[in-house]
Amino acid sequence: MLTLKKAAFFIVLFIPALLLLGAIVSISIGIYKIRRIDYESIRLNLKGYLEKEKGKASVTIKDEILYLDYSYYIKNGPYKPNHRQFSIKAEGSDYLIYIYGPSFLSSSPPFFKGDFPFFPLVLEAKLNTHNKNKFRVVNFGIEGLDSFDVKEIIKETVKCRKPNLIIYYDLSAADFECAYFTCIKKDFYLVTGFLKKISGLFILKQPLQVGRVNQYADWFLRAYVEPILINLAQQFNIIKIEKEPFLQYNELIASYYRQNISEIIKFTQNKNIPLVMISSVSNLESRPYGIYPETDKLYGQGMKEKEYFRRIDYLTRAKDSEIFSGELVIKSEIYTFLRSIEKKNVYLFDLQKKLVDRKFGFSYRNFYDYGHMNPDSHKLIADYLYEFLIQNEDISAGFPSQ
Repeated sequence: MLTLKKAAFFIVLFIPALLLLGAIVSISIGIYKIRRIDYESIRLNLKGYLEKEKGKASVTIKDEILYLDYSYYIKNGPYKPNHRQFSIKAEGSDYLIYIYGPSFLSSSPPFFKGDFPFFPLVLEAKLNTHNKNKFRVVNFGIEGLDSFDVKEIIKETVKCRKPNLIIYYDLSAADFECAYFTCIKKDFYLVTGFLKKISGLFILKQPLQVGRVNQYADWFLRAYVEPILINLAQQFNIIKIEKEPFLQYNELIASYYRQNISEIIKFTQNKNIPLVMISSVSNLESRPYGIYPETDKLYGQGMKEKEYFRRIDYLTRAKDSEIFSGELVIKSEIYTFLRSIEKKNVYLFDLQKKLVDRKFGFSYRNFYDYGHMNPDSHKLIADYLYEFLIQNEDISAGFPSQ
């Protein structure tokens, strides 16, 4: 006769066994799919995504508050905020600066007490030190946006109220991450279906709608679990991933990014607004995942290297080769592109080069994760940006008189 104690014993054994079987089946299906991956189909899907209209921004102002609504049209794409509001209160004589960028400029870490010193806020304070509060800096730092989105948002916000200066903290990393998330990474997932939903429940530890659980589990798995699994599968020769298709994907994404930047530049020139481009930076010590063993080897060499410039070179090349990391960062080819821009009323604040020249760490001492900077890094960037603006006579000539 089956007693309650025996039934409990069998249940305790059965549930872990069922989960283990589910994991084996899920990963086996993923391996089967990857071994038969159609790289050309991915490229065509990526091209179709890049050619689509991504979204539409609309802006209204009421009581010195700018309301931004953004409708994102891509199904199964990354999260994009659909509503934000910004204070643009300014006197008629104020010098108005718009700064556009990713979540690095607006998302403070959990449990941080007080106002987080994002560099746009610090910059405003520094500019106003000797100018009797004549500068107003509006921080349009919004998570998840790429150059397609920002192109639309710049046009709408400028149309609503024209600034004296636009500063653009480069978003090319988001271009790569959004494209990879929507069109590429999902074809290389090893954890799928029911197992993903179960993982989400364990992660959240609370009942939520199935759609929300699946969304959260997808983020957690692709950021922390999938990269490790696919790296292990490559190490043990279970799967082999080709390098050449990803070079083609990257160039395709970069070509549309360059096109978007060209359109932004043309727009600001037509509006006669000076544009400052900032080459963005990231945590080079955050582990990249790409094609094994190339990415691992470069990362390992960089982490062991003691000479600063060789270390940065190895780690940068490792980041250039990453594919499956939880969040992709800027590629070296984008730095090359930004440094080649020579347009009237367009200026490059080459933050990456300036920090390398000063032997900045690019490590977890400077960042919380892949790209979110700590307070000291924000303050340092504000100092360098202030110095750049003041010393550039073409820009500072338009500043209010002291």
